[in-house]
Amino acid sequence: MCDSFVALRGATRSGGVIFAKNSDRKGNESQYLECLPGRRHRKKKKLRLTYIEINQAPTTHAVLLSRPHWIWGAEMGANEYGVVIGNEAIFSNVPVPTPDGIIGMDLLRLGLERASNVDEAVNVMTELLAKYGQGGNCSYQETRTYHNSFIIADLTQARVLETVDRDWVVRPIETLDAISNALTTETDFAKSSNTLEETAERLGLNRKGDPLNFRRVFEDSIASDFGCKRRHRSLALLAAKRGTLTINDAYQILRDHGEAENHAETLPPRLCLHTDENRRYATTASMVSSLEHSKQVHWVTGTGAPCTSIFKPVLIEVGLPPHGATPGANEGDSDSLWWRHENVRRYLATATPQITRSYALERDALEEEFVRLIEECPAPTDPQSIESCARAVAACWQKAQALEDKSYRAALSNDETGHSIERAVRVP
Repeated sequence: MCDSFVALRGATRSGGVIFAKNSDRKGNESQYLECLPGRRHRKKKKLRLTYIEINQAPTTHAVLLSRPHWIWGAEMGANEYGVVIGNEAIFSNVPVPTPDGIIGMDLLRLGLERASNVDEAVNVMTELLAKYGQGGNCSYQETRTYHNSFIIADLTQARVLETVDRDWVVRPIETLDAISNALTTETDFAKSSNTLEETAERLGLNRKGDPLNFRRVFEDSIASDFGCKRRHRSLALLAAKRGTLTINDAYQILRDHGEAENHAETLPPRLCLHTDENRRYATTASMVSSLEHSKQVHWVTGTGAPCTSIFKPVLIEVGLPPHGATPGANEGDSDSLWWRHENVRRYLATATPQITRSYALERDALEEEFVRLIEECPAPTDPQSIESCARAVAACWQKAQALEDKSYRAALSNDETGHSIERAVRVP
């Protein structure tokens, strides 16, 4: 389960583009941040993805990635041209092919590495999809295969790309939109694969000559039900901020727990997921991007649970500040940012309301300070301005680490309630 949304000019207070995503995966599936430089590659070089090998491009762009620790691709990311992409698993009535192909997260990274705008990204991803197909296990510690949808945005525009096997449709976004784990495109697509109608007819899903409604033809409505509800939740929260949406608003939307919703379900539609409640999946990383012509800032957690995480700035021109070891599958990995925060999250899950409120107030104040600091930085166009941005980014990460460290120490020792990390909720 995942949720992504985008707001274009006219929907945001700044007039820029705001993109955001929560990555929801298995609770113990650590995710890490990686900033890679652009490169030139020798001719006929091969590139190993998660499961298959393909031809490498002559050049690749600098990218920021948020990656599950065992996958080549990424759940979300950005490149040096201000292209951002987030993906969602979608479930259709067309089986995922048995042979391994390019998984959705690999397609996402390839789009970022090889495209300088939205249209190029669509072309890169759909051409690779047609050539290699999609397939392969996408889940950690279990087998789960699926097709994918994407929000792709740049400084001026955004598209929804939805795929079923090697077929696809592209839908333009006018002002704001959101996707979750369900198909959203009906007859309003601007482009599609050449074989789309033929595939629907061959599988007996649409009669020849009938208009093709992509969602109705290909959707697995039962598996998509919860994704549809979460998308509607995202759209409702976005609509309430239409025209005034800020970075801090985007944080709060990703932290949504379904507040003020009157639902009969045990787990109402919500965007911030915890294994403490659903026992299977949790939000394992989050990202919000502010895309303006003068500056593209990517606000990342590098940690799970946005409701307890701290969004920190990254500018690709500056790179990632030091933030600990690369996390793996080991719960005792206290040297990594992701696992240290996971201990904090488990501690806060059992702490008193006073403690959790105090932490949230400190976190929110820091995030507001970080936004001000980065807004005051010059555009990173020369060595002097890049250095100025680097100092501001480093200061933000240091302050975030100080709060995390204070909370981590509390998690390792008893507080006044007698709770300690050893007795906190454990992820199954």
